[in-house]
Amino acid sequence: MRLRLAALALVLCLSLSALAQDKMPVAVISLVWGEVTVKHQDADYKPARWLEPIWEGDFVKTAGPGSKLLITFFNDNHQEVMGQDAVATVTSVGLYSQSGPQIRVDGPRNPFGAGGVQNPYVYTHKLVQADFAGADAPNAYQNEETSMKAWMNSSSPPRFWWPPSPAAASYTLQVNGAPGITFNWSQMSETNQHAMSPSESNALTKGAVYVWTVTSGDTVLVPPYQFLLLTLPQDKWLKGIADAFTDKRNRGQLQRSDYTDYLLVCSQLLRVDNALSLMREMSAMDPQNPRVFRALTRVYLLKNCPAHAKEAFDMEIKLGGVDPVGL
Repeated sequence: MRLRLAALALVLCLSLSALAQDKMPVAVISLVWGEVTVKHQDADYKPARWLEPIWEGDFVKTAGPGSKLLITFFNDNHQEVMGQDAVATVTSVGLYSQSGPQIRVDGPRNPFGAGGVQNPYVYTHKLVQADFAGADAPNAYQNEETSMKAWMNSSSPPRFWWPPSPAAASYTLQVNGAPGITFNWSQMSETNQHAMSPSESNALTKGAVYVWTVTSGDTVLVPPYQFLLLTLPQDKWLKGIADAFTDKRNRGQLQRSDYTDYLLVCSQLLRVDNALSLMREMSAMDPQNPRVFRALTRVYLLKNCPAHAKEAFDMEIKLGGVDPVGL
C-alpha cells in the first residue's frame, strides 16, 4: 500500500504541474450514494452525478452517513470506492487520499492491460462544430430515424442488417478501411442483410477499424459509421461483459455501475449499436442528468446521426451541462 501511495503521489505531482495542458478525462463516476461532490479544475465543488467525467487534478469528497463513491478508471478499467467522510485527489491511475478512510482499490478488469486500453470515445471525445454538420438540413432528423435501426455484429465474420426500403430493388453494402487503412469491398444484395462468408471476412484484419454503409441507387440508407473487427480476445471480453449484464438483468440485480461498465467496453471496442441501445435506456432512467446526455451525444455521433446528436447536446445544455464546442 505504501508503494502504491508513493507512486500515486508522484503521478499527482506530475499531474498538477501540467494542469494548463488540454487533457482528456481519466475516469468516470460509475455510482453515487448519499452526499458526494466533485471539484473540477478552476471550479467549485458541486454534486457528483452518474457518468460524470473525471480529470487529473480533480477533487472528490463524500460527506455524511451512507455516502460512497464508485469511480472507474480508463487506464485499465479498475474501480475504486471511497467511503463516507473522505477527500481524494484524482490522478491518471487512481485516487490519492487526502483524508478519511482507506480507499478500496479493485484489480484491473481489462484483460489486455493498460497498454491495450483505448480512450473511450463516449467519455473523452471533445466536440467540434463539424460534428454537427448537416444537423439542421431539411428532414435530417426523420432520415436518421431509418438508419438508426441499422446494426452490425463486429465479431468475425461480421454481419450487417438494415431496415428494408420499399422503393429499393437491391442494395449495395460497402465496407471500407478507416483513415490509414486501405481496403474497399462491396456486395450487391436483394435482401436487407448480409453475413460475410469466411473468405470475405478473411480479407479484413482483426483488430482494425472499418467503415460500413448501405446505399440503394443514389440514396444513402445507412450513413457510414465505424466498427472494430474484433479479435478473439476482444470478442471474449465483450461477450463476458454482455452475458454478465444480461444475467443481472434477468435476476433483477442491475445497478447503474453495470450500465457504466458495459457502455465503457462498448465504447472502447466501437460496438456502436450496443452503446446506442444502452444509452437510450440510460437516458430514460435518468432524464434530468446532463452527463447522460453528454454521453448520448457522442454515441449518436459514432452512429453518424448529427441531428440526433444535436438534440441530445441541446438537452445536455438545457439541463445545466457544460460541454464546449471547438472550431
